[in-house]
Amino acid sequence: MIKSIAVINALLVDIKTANNSLLISLQQTGFDTSLRFGPEHEYSSKSLINSLDNLAIQFLTITANRDQFIQRTSYAERKEIESHLKHLLICIKQSRNELDVIKIKNLPILDNQPLAYKTSETEELQLPLVHSIEYIDLLKPFCRMLELVIAQERIHALSAVLETLLQKDHSRPTHHLDQEDDNDLTDEQNHALELSHYLVKQAL
Repeated sequence: MIKSIAVINALLVDIKTANNSLLISLQQTGFDTSLRFGPEHEYSSKSLINSLDNLAIQFLTITANRDQFIQRTSYAERKEIESHLKHLLICIKQSRNELDVIKIKNLPILDNQPLAYKTSETEELQLPLVHSIEYIDLLKPFCRMLELVIAQERIHALSAVLETLLQKDHSRPTHHLDQEDDNDLTDEQNHALELSHYLVKQAL
């Protein structure tokens, strides 16, 4: 496997593992996970953790098609993705470490500020998890771009299905194109055909 993909996949697995049960740890420590934060207060701790999990799953799905991922990204872009993922992982791991310190030292939690606590009478800190928003936003364009590629592949598969159907016996009425015809299709084409049925229903 190409080294950049191997590193990216390893980081994604580490992020998903480190993110596991993080929400429970926050709640057990006493943080209000419903408080909103972010540039437009678009996140709560719960939605941010879900976003991290979804991001990891999306990228793991995309990188599973190694050839397409290599063709659609440059080496510089893959290194950029790798850098952002490393920073995300640091945010999560440092937050976990600070949670352990908070529990051990019984540090007070600030109820009116998201993911904030006091280390002394004068010093207030926020868990590094709040900074992960920056790296999520930096990764979103890559994710959207690669998802578009996957969507285009599905469209091509759907086109192949339609072409196959059109090449069948034109003398038969369309209502005779039943499940028996589907057996001549590949699994990918069957999935695309099911998708086309769904899209047709949505359009009606």
